[in-house]
Amino acid sequence: MDFFGSINSIIAFFQNNLFIAIAAAILLVFLLYRKPKLFLTIFFIALFLSGVFYLVSTLSSTGVSHKGKILQKGDVP
Repeated sequence: MDFFGSINSIIAFFQNNLFIAIAAAILLVFLLYRKPKLFLTIFFIALFLSGVFYLVSTLSSTGVSHKGKILQKGDVP
């Protein structure tokens, strides 16, 4: 699954489960108001992990397409 497919599935989940989305939003606003340092720490960790996930998914899809091209060529002299 690619990065954008994951994002689309998360968005679809929150659209289908409105109460969970509202609870998550209230929790994030509460953390931002009461403990901004914890909120920013969690936010930047999530941002970093999503960047790593994007990088890994991009590199793996590039490797898979490169492998497919090599296999289609056959034996190289």
